[in-house]
Amino acid sequence: MQPAPATGGMRFFKPGVQRIINVVVIGTVVGALALPLSWGYRQRQEARTWRETACAYRLREAVRRTNFMLAVKDGENGCATLARLGLDVAAP
Repeated sequence: MQPAPATGGMRFFKPGVQRIINVVVIGTVVGALALPLSWGYRQRQEARTWRETACAYRLREAVRRTNFMLAVKDGENGCATLARLGLDVAAP
């Protein structure tokens, strides 16, 4: 009886099946990395939107409570205007 030729490791599956398994495993690993990254990016965008909303409400309240008109530059968001006026949105 002749020993099996050395092929560099033990093979349990046919080469075509092994390639499919490798592709599935690689796809799973890439998905496992990409999914949390995309979720974190989306959460950051939502947090930024909520912060801008809070700044807009705070600016509206500041304008309502004052007797003078606040100058708002074109294209400037509420948070930048509040920062310019020294009224940053801070955690309670």
